[in-house]
Amino acid sequence: MNRRSFITTSAMVLPVVASTLASSLDARSVSAPAIATRATKKRNVLFICCDDLTPRIGSFGVPVVKTPNLDRLSQLGVRFERNYCQYPLCAPSRTSLMTGLAPDTTRVWDLDTDFRDTIPQTVTLPQLFHKNGYFTARAGKIYHYNNSSEIGTPGFDDAASWKVSANPAGYDRTHDEGLVTFYVSEQKIVEAGGVAQNFTANQHVSKKSNKLGVPWLRGGTGPGGIRIAQDGRTPILPLSKNGDLGVPIAGHASEGSDEMMTDYMVAESAIAMIEEHRNEPWFIGSGFFRPHVPFIVPSKYFDMYSLDEMELPRLDPDELKAAPRLAYLSMDANYGMTERQHREAIRAHFAAISFVDAQVGRLLDALARLELMDNTTIVFWSDHGFMVGEHGQWEKRMLFEASAHVPLFIAGAGVNAKGKACRRTVEHLNIYPTLAEMCELKETPANLQGRSMVYLLSNPDGQWNQPAITQVGRTVGSASIMGYSLRTERYRYTMWGDEGEELYDYWEDPREVKNQATDAGSADIKSKLRSNLEHICTARRVAGNSSKSV
Repeated sequence: MNRRSFITTSAMVLPVVASTLASSLDARSVSAPAIATRATKKRNVLFICCDDLTPRIGSFGVPVVKTPNLDRLSQLGVRFERNYCQYPLCAPSRTSLMTGLAPDTTRVWDLDTDFRDTIPQTVTLPQLFHKNGYFTARAGKIYHYNNSSEIGTPGFDDAASWKVSANPAGYDRTHDEGLVTFYVSEQKIVEAGGVAQNFTANQHVSKKSNKLGVPWLRGGTGPGGIRIAQDGRTPILPLSKNGDLGVPIAGHASEGSDEMMTDYMVAESAIAMIEEHRNEPWFIGSGFFRPHVPFIVPSKYFDMYSLDEMELPRLDPDELKAAPRLAYLSMDANYGMTERQHREAIRAHFAAISFVDAQVGRLLDALARLELMDNTTIVFWSDHGFMVGEHGQWEKRMLFEASAHVPLFIAGAGVNAKGKACRRTVEHLNIYPTLAEMCELKETPANLQGRSMVYLLSNPDGQWNQPAITQVGRTVGSASIMGYSLRTERYRYTMWGDEGEELYDYWEDPREVKNQATDAGSADIKSKLRSNLEHICTARRVAGNSSKSV
């Protein structure tokens, strides 16, 4: 099969039940040492996530970004320095992590597809905890929301995953959106992106709304002309004069206090749930909306940074020629921002990170106050990365390092190697089987496509030969092209069908400016990486719908 056939058909193939998985993909294929000993009481899980965060964190070696609480969390567990998402877009990434299945198995590649339509019998991670006797709940964004318009609604939540959910909306959503400063407008982003941004998976979007005659079932204008959220029933809060701010790069130093902000309320809801259910086992998600645009946080977080200390990513004159055209969203470097706009946008992004960090600190303080730290496993992750000018690009939906690279901490109960860094290459798919093993859950789905990382929680430098796979869709004419990227500890190989390839050696080229895909001296390593990538992607597409349990 040539690369175009492999890639263009990969998004069209329905997953089928596979009796076996390649050993390199089997979550149970490698033996691991015993999990850190614990009492018979079930472990709790505090499941913290945020939106749009590449590891620009103090403990990841970026001291300019002030994250004292994430740095504190790093000392309580293992910091995974090479963790990658499966798809650098909200819904596909979150669906993959929560189901333990790759995007080509879930068939969720866009923001409109409900995995309950494509893989309806899937047992999600919180569902498995519920089946094992846990109270499961979330506050804020765990599954996909249109951020920020759907703040205050369930978004595209999976109701079957939770017993209780909370959807707060703060001053940032109800007041400050009308006050933002635009660093780049939505119109400019859309115009610059062109066809690269137009990938959809409409052939797989549920036809349920058409059958029922309810056009707003997946969001849209409701019967009275009010916009409805993606749950199909909850009206969204009115938009400000600035409209929907989910795309433009914009920010505002709010006069509102921390307590008035949505993410403060998210943490508050999670803490209230923890306190109420502290005497029973629980799995509670705290999903923060920042640092996703718009960067609206209290002004004191902006005051933590000066424009002068904002270091702009280096951009070489020919850098936008290094990779195939589909690798980029825009050929207009930084959307034509001035240097001052660029610095202001980065400062606003950093301010939003520091605000989220403060909410993480509140969660950690609550666990300590309630004396739950010794029996609670804490996971912190983001759905995907966020580019701030690397290769002249912004935001996500690309297969470069800053778009696919995501922070991951696993800390607290069950983690032996506290305060250690793991530099092995891991991926979001590994989180589900890891937590299932750590908490000794029964009836874990047999078709999970990740591999438990419990071994690395005791031996972060131990042997580990798994790569990470990230993919993203593009449209070329009438054809849908899926780009696939394989990351090892040293290399990244990316293929775009007949539209081109990329190969980077991070030991020699950490900035990804030397594409070695056409170098004769790299032919052997490229061939090996491509073969491994095609093998894994094929296995993931045809596996995953088994209803068997282990």
